[in-house]
Amino acid sequence: MESKRLRSPTPPPAASHGESKVLGDDNLLREIIVRLAFPTDLVRTALVCKRWLSHASEPAFLRRFRKLHPLRPLGFYIDTRSADTASPRFVEMPAQPPELAAVCRRASFDLDSFIWDCWNGSVLIISQQGDNGLTSLVYSPLCPSRSMPVVPELPQLDHISPANYTFEKLLFREGDDNGMPYLWLLLQSINHVYTVHVYMLQDGVWSKHTSATTEFPHLPSEPKPLLINSKIYMTAALSLPNVVIVDNTSFRAAVLSGILVMDLKDSSLFTIQLPEGVEFLDIDVLLAKADDDSGVYLIQLKDLKLRIWLHSSSTGNWLLVDTICLREMLAALTASDHTVGGEHTVLRMKEAGDNAEFVFFQMGPSILYLDIKCRELRKVYAMTEHHQFLGHIYPFMMVWPPTFPAPKDDLAR
Repeated sequence: MESKRLRSPTPPPAASHGESKVLGDDNLLREIIVRLAFPTDLVRTALVCKRWLSHASEPAFLRRFRKLHPLRPLGFYIDTRSADTASPRFVEMPAQPPELAAVCRRASFDLDSFIWDCWNGSVLIISQQGDNGLTSLVYSPLCPSRSMPVVPELPQLDHISPANYTFEKLLFREGDDNGMPYLWLLLQSINHVYTVHVYMLQDGVWSKHTSATTEFPHLPSEPKPLLINSKIYMTAALSLPNVVIVDNTSFRAAVLSGILVMDLKDSSLFTIQLPEGVEFLDIDVLLAKADDDSGVYLIQLKDLKLRIWLHSSSTGNWLLVDTICLREMLAALTASDHTVGGEHTVLRMKEAGDNAEFVFFQMGPSILYLDIKCRELRKVYAMTEHHQFLGHIYPFMMVWPPTFPAPKDDLAR
């Protein structure tokens, strides 16, 4: 019996002269790649050869791609504390493009723990670990088989009086390659004197990075700290929250006086004044990170109008970059879906995306999503009578920048 001869792999068809001319031109190739829609497309592009990988992973190219194609949330975790479960529920964004729907199908978003925060493809959860008490873990839904790193026990301040104001938050440091890119923020006040403590995690051990003290009238109960580059931004108030009436509905709100900033480089605290001539309530304002770390966005909702300011860290000035009237959008949405809105229903902002690209709202039992670039408002979730309340919304984003494969030798052409 004759042994079968092994055949050599069939080489790929040779590119035509025109194709070779286009694909051999780096400028034309970059213009083609930048028009792809999703980060997953860039990863597939990088698999072709080292040259394509170098183009797709170039920092300047990635910044341009990010500007042309705003990142979309794959979904969001919502804390409603229903009668069925106290765990947060993951809601996939409706009408996903096929590419993103495929990513969601391969992921595992179910949790049986409480969520502390959510960022860049990771979820910080608080879990009961046997007799060891509560433990903070980092879960990656897009890679569910990956082991969950344990965040070492968080530092605490001694001699804290219950009457003193305290606030704590774990912050994520982008672009950090130490494996545990986190900062721990502790905020303490005694008689309007605020002390900010910042701890850094290095080699699995927390160490105090810096602390600074300043006098300030008040900080909101949730100052919404935002870490941008080497600065931490927090909203600050003129007084304690008072009852205000908005659209026949009463809320406890405080008038904002500015944005408190801590510079981690020189351990200084300073205040950014708000845009002149505009009064802001803390319940009407969200902060968002600028995509190039050049400043901070301030998003205000007032009279069904969304105003977006950008504060430049280089010039120190505010610029009104966008104004969106939501009244007509809401009228069109309620006309097509009668479960949205209703008499005396107030629209409230819940979360905003980086670069002020999207905003989640609550309107009665409905969760609404606004794509700012596309000017599209839609309902993405409806609470039922089983939900006890709506707590936080945690948008879940794909990892950015993408994790590219290790370069391999170019395929033979």
